[in-house]
Amino acid sequence: MTMKHSARAMGIICGILLLLNILARCSRAFSDWYISHIFPVFSDFWAGIAGAFPFSVGEVLICLAVLIGIPAIAAFPLLMGFLKKHRRRILCIYGSFFGWILTWIFTALTLHFFILYQCTPIGELYYPDTPETYTAQEIRPVIKHMIAEANALAAVVSRDENGNFILTDDLQTEAKAAMQEIAPEFPQFAGNYPDAKAIHFSYVMSHQRITGIYYPFTMEANYNKDICPINLPFTVCHEFTHLKGTILEDEANFLAFLACIRSESAEFRYSGYIQALEYMMDLVWEIDPSGALASELSEQAWMDMYQFLPDGYFEEEEHALPDVISEEVVEEVSGTLLDANLVINGVEDGSLSYGRMVDLLLDYYIQGGQHS
Repeated sequence: MTMKHSARAMGIICGILLLLNILARCSRAFSDWYISHIFPVFSDFWAGIAGAFPFSVGEVLICLAVLIGIPAIAAFPLLMGFLKKHRRRILCIYGSFFGWILTWIFTALTLHFFILYQCTPIGELYYPDTPETYTAQEIRPVIKHMIAEANALAAVVSRDENGNFILTDDLQTEAKAAMQEIAPEFPQFAGNYPDAKAIHFSYVMSHQRITGIYYPFTMEANYNKDICPINLPFTVCHEFTHLKGTILEDEANFLAFLACIRSESAEFRYSGYIQALEYMMDLVWEIDPSGALASELSEQAWMDMYQFLPDGYFEEEEHALPDVISEEVVEEVSGTLLDANLVINGVEDGSLSYGRMVDLLLDYYIQGGQHS
């Protein structure tokens, strides 16, 4: 294929993708239909291919991009300078190679990511009559119920010699089973799931305070293998929701919570309640500044709250990634990019939208009477 024909093909593909993005922005009905009928075909196909490998294919692609892409870009001006007679050929090779890579990236992001942002929110679908705000009298029973459940489970889950939560149930098996528990209510979550993949270079994710990540290019659910075990059940269920078309983080958190608390595994249920209570704590203090309500959470449960990484993790893992850039800078850049991505895709309040999980939790319990 000549450069001219290649450029024409890339232009046609990108034009179609642009139209799909515009259509999704203009029509929730189209986005909802796409998620129900088309996205599962792509998801099952690519997840099946990537799932055949025991490692994260997405992570390998990122490593290859760094190891090959950066040197190739750096070599371009040198080649153009020293091989002046072959400049046209060099331009064609580079243009075609990077052009198709960018076209593939735009294709994967459109079909596996951008369109998903434009669907009808779960809150509107399942809780359409939700009031603008709930009263403290309505919220208090929900929190007391969640605290009581967390306390009961905190007393029976497995712990190490220091009292820290440990996961003894099989992460993959229980996570897949947990997702099937919400399928009757949310049909899109029925079906098969590939194994979630542990990220080899989890130290990089830890620096950005990331517990899990969904790769739209390979349709993989990935998790940070270094985080405290209390986070793992919730994190894997969260990433599994992305594989079935839920892209908004607040919705993925809410659905992961439901999957965990409906699991037969006490450890999964406990992870779900602890993670949800972390999101709820600001509200707990808001409706009861005296701290009496928060004090109802048991000492064992408090031990597992806000546990991200094991003590001394960064000191022990310093060899994994040189601290060329400070952790604060990494977090700030990561947060800025995340906010930009969310706003571009129509989530106007950026990462603050993660807190909307609390709204969905209250809708679920109060509208559905689940705490009574």
